[in-house]
Order: sequence, then structure tokens, then C-alpha cells
Amino acid sequence: MRYFSDGNLLSVLAFFIWIPVTYYGVWRWRPAKATATLFLGGLLLLPEKVFFKPPGLPDFSKLEIIPFWILIWVAVFHRERFASAPKSRWFRLSVVVLLLGSIVTVFLNTDGYRIGSTDFPGHVPYDAVHAVLVSLLTVVLPFYLGAIMFRSSGELRLLLVSVVVASLLYTPLQYLEMLLSPQLHRWVYGFHQHSFIQVIRDQGYRPMVFMQHGLAVALFTVLAVIAAAGLHRGKVSTGRFRASWAALYLFVTLSLSRSLAALLYGLVALPLVLLTSPRFQAKFAAGLVAVLLFYPIARANDLIPVDTFEAWVEENSGGERARSMTFRFNNEEPLLDRAMARPWFGWGSYCRACVYKEWSEEGAAETIRDGAWIIRLGDHGIVGFAAAFSLLFFPVFALARRMKYVHRASNRRLLAVLGLMVGFCALDLIPNGDFSRLAFVLSGALWGCLTGILHESARARLTRKRARLAAAMEARA
Repeated sequence: MRYFSDGNLLSVLAFFIWIPVTYYGVWRWRPAKATATLFLGGLLLLPEKVFFKPPGLPDFSKLEIIPFWILIWVAVFHRERFASAPKSRWFRLSVVVLLLGSIVTVFLNTDGYRIGSTDFPGHVPYDAVHAVLVSLLTVVLPFYLGAIMFRSSGELRLLLVSVVVASLLYTPLQYLEMLLSPQLHRWVYGFHQHSFIQVIRDQGYRPMVFMQHGLAVALFTVLAVIAAAGLHRGKVSTGRFRASWAALYLFVTLSLSRSLAALLYGLVALPLVLLTSPRFQAKFAAGLVAVLLFYPIARANDLIPVDTFEAWVEENSGGERARSMTFRFNNEEPLLDRAMARPWFGWGSYCRACVYKEWSEEGAAETIRDGAWIIRLGDHGIVGFAAAFSLLFFPVFALARRMKYVHRASNRRLLAVLGLMVGFCALDLIPNGDFSRLAFVLSGALWGCLTGILHESARARLTRKRARLAAAMEARA
């Protein structure tokens, strides 16, 4: 096994320390509490850009190692959780299409090519095994983890409270980096996890702490704001802190984090949670995920008002953010053209879907792939794109359809809040990458909790019906 790290010894040892930590957590705590605590703790604290390369297997970074070891120890201590996984035809179909599509992608991309002095290899048959494992680790495993570990109304509350508490504990580190610049990752692990230029915004700093990018920290804060507002609206006890004050404090932190998109998410989400019905929130969340699914079609047919967005951003936020948005839109056009050259199953790995300067001596890249949507579309085509992101769409769509069958008002509110969290995660995959796998974990948790709560409601109805029948028979006697 090889490892890759630009940092100190701790940056490598942290992943070995993680193994007994997850062992103890899964052994000591209930499954849902262990998953929420360990997944969020690992995501927020483990080092970035460090990965291990087992022989013949894909790279294992923290985004793969965290759910992998949680599931390993769950299989040891809580095996019954696997037997209670939600049964669904669309889930099985999505997984089968995703995995078979990964194999087909490899065998349709056996041709190599050369740009400048750089060779871009074609795929070999073993790459099919590698592609299947990558799809399992990056998409299926996070979704499955959420679906089997969060299955009831109590576990839904636990998940939302855990997100809020984790964000509250993270905010002192965020404020420290707002004042001193993002240095914590370098101080602890010996290196900066991302380009320092991208943390400078409006003569200040955008905190990264121990996450991959400042945008990832901002999105996590948005999710915590939504969760806190939902807990307040659902009148859920949150122990030592008041959910309303937590939502206000986290929103102030978000507004200071110098991330315009995340701030806009918060400005839209807060009124939705506080002022609208759960059914409307569920439909809105389904609409957000639908935007992700149909964005490539709209972009390819020039249905996105790019110039209007750029003008609005420049007018309201200055030229720096407008240039950033223009850069992203300009990158999307050639990358989309490249993806549509092999539309159904994509170009595969080795960055074959990237656009390069034709006459560059060293084969330099002409574009940068920012959005998760264009990365997946270019690498896996329409089939892989639809199969992966259907795991985000169908749970939210099912929530919108089945909300009327959830009878407790507090459950309806919290399910709708979780649906909104998935929706905004999905929307953020358009401009940004998948920094945390939270979209798939939360989507799986939504599916598991919705299924479990509907079963709870059905059992409650059956109990009441039996009680009425027994009372009627007793009255007759």
C-alpha cells in the first residue's frame, strides 16, 4: 500500500487512528448516533488531499475512508441494520445502471490519443473493475449508509441535531480563520489543502478549516441553518441550546463567510422553513433537484440566462465575483461540447473529458472542471449522470408525493427540512464539486426516515383501529 501526502506524519497517522476511533464509536453508541457523530466528525476534522492507494484498488481519501470503516464496524456490531435496509426497485435499478454503465464506459473508451507531448491512454479491461469500485465508493456507499442508519422519527431528530451541534462547534474555528486567514490545516497537518488565492474575498478571508474548500464550509453552515430553523419550527427539544438562537447565530456566521452562493441559499431557505408548509417545502426541494437533472439540457440549448446572471452579480457584488461566475460559465461551454461528443457513456477517467490546448507542447488543460454535474456528465455520460443523481431525486420526489401519509406534524416538518437540505446540496453541485458526499448521505437518510416513519404511521393507525374495534366489542358485551 502506498500513501500520498504533502504534509507531516500526523496527516498520515490520522487515518490509522481513525480505525480504532470508529471501532469504539460504533461499539459504544447506538447506530444512528455513531454514524452521525463519526461521519460529521471525520468530515470536519480529518485532513484533505491525503490518500492511500491499495494495490489494484482506487484511491482512498477521507471521503471514502469515513463511510467505509463505519460500515465495516456496523457489519460487526449491528448486522441487523443491513437486513432492515429500505427495499426499492428504483434504488436497485439506479445502482445496476450506474455499475453497468461504468463498465460500458470503459469498453467504449479503449482508444488512446496524444496532445502535444502528452499521451492520454485508452482504457484496459481491468479499468472496468476500478470504475465499478469508484462508483460504489463515491455514490452507492454514502447513500446506502444514510438509508440503513437513519430509519425512524427519533433518528431523524438525532441527525438534524447532530448537524446543528457540529456546526456550532465548528464556528469558533471559522471565526479564527476569518481573522488570521485559513491556517489551521497547515498548522495541524503541515500543508494548505487548497490554493490560498481562492480564500481571499472582499479584502478578507473565507474559512476552510479542515474541509476541502471554503465553499464546502459555507454549504455545511447553510445545512445547519436549515436544520436549526426546522428544529425550531417543529418545536423539537435540542437540549442545552435553543434552536432559534442557533439558527440566528449560524446565519450570522454564514453571512460573514464571504460565500455569495451559500448566503443566497440561506436567504431563500430560511423563509421557506419558517413561513411555508411542509408540503410546499417538499415540492420546492424536488424542484431544486430537478434543476440539477435538467441543467445540462437547458445549458446545451442556451436556456440559461448567463448574461443576466453575470450582470446581476456584478451589480450587487462587484467585479471579482462576476469574473468568477464568468469563468465558470465560459468553462462549461467547451466542456459540454466535449461531453456531447460521447454523450451516452462519456469519456471515462484519466481526465479524457477535459479540454486541452491543441497546439500545446505539454498538453496543457484549457478548461477547469468545477461543477460536479459536468464532471459526471463528461466522465460517465448521460446514463451515468442520470443513474447517480437519481439517488438524489427519487427520495425527495417520494417525499413530495407521500407527505400526506405522514400524520404527525413534527415529522412532516422535519422530513421537509431534510428534503430541503438535500435539495440545496443538489443545487450546489451545479457550480461546485462534491466536496463532502453529504448530498448522497442526506438523501439516503431521507429515504430511510421516510420509509420508517410511514411504517410507524401505518402501525399507529392499525393500533388505533384495533383499539376502537376492541372498545366496540366490549360495549356490545
